[in-house]
Amino acid sequence: MNAILETGISLILIFFIFSTITYIIQELIAVNMKYRSKMLWKAMSQLFDGNKNMLEGRMALNKAIDTTNTTATNEFYNHVQIASLQKDLKRRPNYIPAANFALAVMDLVAKQAPAGVKQNKLFEDFKAGLQTFSASNGNLYEVLKTLATTSDTVKELQYKIETWFNNYMQRVTGWYKSHTVLTVRLIAIAVALIFNINVIKLAKTIYKNGELRTAMVTMAQGVVNNTQPITQYYTKTFESEYAAKIADFTKRIDSVKKTDSANVGAIKAIEVERDTVMAALAKIYTGKNISAIKSLTDSLKTAGLPLGWNKAAWKEVIDCKNRKNNCGSIFLAIIGLLIGAGCISMGAPFWFDLLNKLVNVRSSGIKPPK
Repeated sequence: MNAILETGISLILIFFIFSTITYIIQELIAVNMKYRSKMLWKAMSQLFDGNKNMLEGRMALNKAIDTTNTTATNEFYNHVQIASLQKDLKRRPNYIPAANFALAVMDLVAKQAPAGVKQNKLFEDFKAGLQTFSASNGNLYEVLKTLATTSDTVKELQYKIETWFNNYMQRVTGWYKSHTVLTVRLIAIAVALIFNINVIKLAKTIYKNGELRTAMVTMAQGVVNNTQPITQYYTKTFESEYAAKIADFTKRIDSVKKTDSANVGAIKAIEVERDTVMAALAKIYTGKNISAIKSLTDSLKTAGLPLGWNKAAWKEVIDCKNRKNNCGSIFLAIIGLLIGAGCISMGAPFWFDLLNKLVNVRSSGIKPPK
């Protein structure tokens, strides 16, 4: 019974680690193919210009952005509050802070106020500008109209726009995840093939090898007791790092403006530094995660787990001296690899929760919280 439990823990640890690797690879593809910035642009296009068709289809993020019917979106992205987040048109932001969105929208609407009623006061001009402002599908207009009529001050209006935008971004995150499901599954299949994650073969190997089981269970206990080294790879996204960097530079600029608003040179220096850092961030993120993949696979190899393909692995699948068994062994290998790919695609959080429960069961009780 103990051997069966240890084999189960070992397999779940493998699924957890390779699910993490799959997520890392998906993130690398998303960062370098600019999936997040494309999704953000298309979400803004739906909001400002009513282009709902931009988000249709699983492969929508692979398509180039069409800017021919995005007049209002273009104006929004050209606003100083948004343009300051991007180095050039080819590097649209992956993330827009709610404050930047609110200030940009409020300013764009206020500029629509008729010349005869303009008061050069943001709140009054915003309400006057709503009379002439409209998005092609009316969605943004209706939202802003509701928020304006329920606000008494410009600060209250800004707060409500920011809150609404954050909720909207949660929906956009859901759309993004639904568009990357196919990518994750394809990566899981590739990972299973490259690393030879044949579940049937691995289960037999681990069950028969007591030393390997012990090494894998020890590693599993280490993962459960110290989660940060691995879980950080699927909890910290490029978007979160990007947002944190932007927020840091924004605070520095605001600090200079508060103490010495006329110090244009200091502000410009921070902006130049920001552009340099943000341009290099994707490259740094890519290099760090490639190293993470190597570290994770090396840890399994150190435990003695047979990964990848060699002469012995190929011989188990295709035996040139005994061709009669080839059909059966190839069939079992394909089934084992498909099961492995399916398990890997279920995601690291699922396997980590299950790993935590089984390790606690083996340890005869759940460790009390600190």
